Amino acid sequence: MDTLVDTAPASVSAALRRLYLLRFVFAAVWAGLLFTTADSLGPLTATLLVVYPLFDAGCAVADLRSARADGSAVRGLYVNLALSALAGVALAVAAASGIQAVLQVAGYALLGGIFFLVSALRLKADGKQA
Repeated sequence: MDTLVDTAPASVSAALRRLYLLRFVFAAVWAGLLFTTADSLGPLTATLLVVYPLFDAGCAVADLRSARADGSAVRGLYVNLALSALAGVALAVAAASGIQAVLQVAGYALLGGIFFLVSALRLKADGKQA
């Protein structure tokens, strides 16, 4: 009797762990840079504000590819992708208007993080991610 073993979930799981580690490291470095440059809303601070949600959107695309390979539900990941891309554009516009506008947009940008967290918890509960 032949037995087939599917190794795709293990490779997908390892890829997702690397992706989440990359996201964590990027977020930590980004937060440190933002903290040190946030005295005023200069070009570097504005760039940092726009780069983070766009990086998050890129990570959501990678997460979507892994989730599709694993056969997982991806609706929450699409919401995260859309919110992250929208937040990047909105922060770019808000940065031209001043700190108050950036703070207002940043509050809404947290929704992308919340959707990411909810999606990750659902996939983890379903046993789709390690």
